[in-house]
Amino acid sequence: MQFKWIADDEVKIVAIVGTSKNAGKTSLLNHLLWRNRALAFGVFSTGIDGEKEDAIFLKPKPAVQLYAGTLFCCDSNALRDLGSRVEILASLAEPGRELFIARSLGLIKSMITGPATASAQIELAQHMLELGADKVLVDGALDRKSIALSPRIDAIALVLGASFGNLNELELELKRLSALRSLSVYDADAQSFALLEPAEELKFYDGTLWQDSGCASLNADAQTLIKAAKAQPELQGIYIPGSVTPKSLGTLYSMLPQDGALVLVRHPDCLKLNVHQLLELGSRHKLKCLIPFKIKEYIINSEAMGHKSKDADLFRSRLRTAFPQLNLIDIMEVNSAG
Repeated sequence: MQFKWIADDEVKIVAIVGTSKNAGKTSLLNHLLWRNRALAFGVFSTGIDGEKEDAIFLKPKPAVQLYAGTLFCCDSNALRDLGSRVEILASLAEPGRELFIARSLGLIKSMITGPATASAQIELAQHMLELGADKVLVDGALDRKSIALSPRIDAIALVLGASFGNLNELELELKRLSALRSLSVYDADAQSFALLEPAEELKFYDGTLWQDSGCASLNADAQTLIKAAKAQPELQGIYIPGSVTPKSLGTLYSMLPQDGALVLVRHPDCLKLNVHQLLELGSRHKLKCLIPFKIKEYIINSEAMGHKSKDADLFRSRLRTAFPQLNLIDIMEVNSAG
């Protein structure tokens, strides 16, 4: 059964993310709401979802369809358009605009939105659960400022759309995402996790303790970073809360004293590397993550707004043959079946 994990008791907050703009997140959101109508959902977006047309290509976009009893976050404009079809449950203080938690009283179509910061998004998700939602679905993004990369997320549904690139590029991206998903999780005790998770700068590890490095990120001056690392005679590892890019990879190798050191990233998505670079880094050092990439399902979409859509049969066949272990779901297939 597709998406059966969404009914698991331990799954409360689910992020729906895409690898590119117009990947098909709204179509997946609508399918999950339709398929699981017996559940009470809370729904919000880390941006805006359900607009009538794409802001760039000016083509129609699917509306967000909310069933009776669904909790959702919207702004005052959407609330005014919905009128008596919804019940206002709470207002949220958001810089520059007023947001509301509302409950749909019947089947409606609406724009949804949400707060701009991960901390406020976490608070909103928790508030919806307290108001009676069984599950919260978040139209999110792979961004550190989004709840999608937070440890509070229980599951991620990742949509890979044809707008990402050609089939060769799609295959490489799926290989990269699979490698990130399988990254080993660092066994941090509560004290270490509380120290590392909110950190904004690199930290050095001497085998026992994590210490401040005085360096904001790997994007700082290379010689400054290498000098700071060489000043640590017992250096056995490094914690990186920000991005590791191809440009900073050489600096990282120069900072570490020898092969086999611990390279700990906050989240696998911090590794902005291609598959070959990931494999090399993993072969030279003990590559681990603090927060796992909780991808529960990979969804593909042959449609591509603003691009030539792929031949659906070829698209599905090629990717499913290359990744039989992923049980890839085509959002166009499930929507047709629904």
